[in-house]
Amino acid sequence: MTQQSGVVARPAGRDATRAVLAAVVAAALGFGGLATGAAAAHSTASPQLPPSVPGGTSSFINSPVKAVGTTPAGVTMTVEKTVIGHARVASAGVLPTDPTAPADEFLIPVNAKAAPGINDLYKDFDVTANAWSDILTLKFTFSRPVRNPRLHVAGTGGAVADSLGNEEYYWAGLELVGGTPVRPTFSNAAGFPGYTVTNTSVLPTRIYSPKSTTCGVVYTCGSVQLNGTLTSFSVKVRARNVRTGVTAGDQFFWGVFRVSLDEDDSDAPASYGAASHVVGDTFLGTDGTPDHMETVSFRPRQLAADVDDDDALPRNAAITSTGQSYTLRVPLNVTANSTLSGWIDFDRNGKFDEGERAQAAVAPADTSKILTWTPPANVTEGRAWVRLRLGNAAEQVAVPTGWADSGEVEDHQVSIGPHRLAQPAECSKKSKNPLCRLPGRIKGGKHHSADAGQDRKRVISGSYTPRKSKQD
Repeated sequence: MTQQSGVVARPAGRDATRAVLAAVVAAALGFGGLATGAAAAHSTASPQLPPSVPGGTSSFINSPVKAVGTTPAGVTMTVEKTVIGHARVASAGVLPTDPTAPADEFLIPVNAKAAPGINDLYKDFDVTANAWSDILTLKFTFSRPVRNPRLHVAGTGGAVADSLGNEEYYWAGLELVGGTPVRPTFSNAAGFPGYTVTNTSVLPTRIYSPKSTTCGVVYTCGSVQLNGTLTSFSVKVRARNVRTGVTAGDQFFWGVFRVSLDEDDSDAPASYGAASHVVGDTFLGTDGTPDHMETVSFRPRQLAADVDDDDALPRNAAITSTGQSYTLRVPLNVTANSTLSGWIDFDRNGKFDEGERAQAAVAPADTSKILTWTPPANVTEGRAWVRLRLGNAAEQVAVPTGWADSGEVEDHQVSIGPHRLAQPAECSKKSKNPLCRLPGRIKGGKHHSADAGQDRKRVISGSYTPRKSKQD
């Protein structure tokens, strides 16, 4: 294993020896050799916002003061860095997207290392021998409310040694110090051997001078969940010094962080295509539930057909015609102006066509919304698939497949009832309009709605008396 240039700026002479332990540990934990943004490490300017890359890989850029990333779904995450005391961000690196990253036993999702993140080196923080020091605060802010985001920590901590045998270790600690709209809590999603996760902190279970370092010994590795629906959360990064002998040299402390977001996925048969939404505070029915929590993906995903726990519509719901259209009332919850879209596969060709879409604007005060479809003339009764998509961005839910940075997708099988043809406004006995030529007698002159050929009394004004058949 080799130390890549730009990750640690090695000083000459005796200090070079002091840095050896930090360099070896960094390589052993698997984050040496990454794109480090060496040019950014010497700049105090904020990075420019990267473009959204829906449907593809995530993007991320990093500087000593701020990191900015955009998920495939379009959620932008900003990480603001506020150093404490004399601390500085000596190197601001980027963990690139790596869809081939292997599973990690300390993380959930297990392939969280496939996602991009930040790889920082912190130096010159104030140190008291064998005591805790504060390094900096990281504030993670999201462009959309997100529910229960996970913070993935890999190889965060530090160690230095010199040629005289003096060693210093910096056990890592994280303290949850804030969040919006409310302060969340921590829970251990995976990993953190040798560490204890509480509602507000991740700290070493026992602090000592080790014979060697790894995940769980000085360095912390794991996934912690931020419980709540959040637009931001803040953590303080801390270092617990353990010194053997005199000071061993400059402080070295690595901060390696990624974030993953839960998604809700479609579950119609594969021919209908995949739709995925980031789970937040906008959902259909009474709540939204995350899917595929065990892995990270850079493409929209779908579940096996009809397995998701969807509740916007009852199972085997029926959609009936009123006049020349079909209508469906959909319960929902939103906190911002949103858009509801729905598709019915009227022709049952195994896909949702543009002409099968209905759409409605949703306001924060709405608890349900009606979708209205004008079906094709040849629509037949029977079961068909329906897809509902709700999201804050209208353009993301105007199509039946793809990513959305908010909301929920639900797929249902429904029964399509008979198409009830609307009567013209005026019908008379002499009318030549074929819609007026229903079996039965019309009284009162106005016959707005009836079921042709059906023994049902459904007349808005006037009355409709079915003609008895020869079998009656």
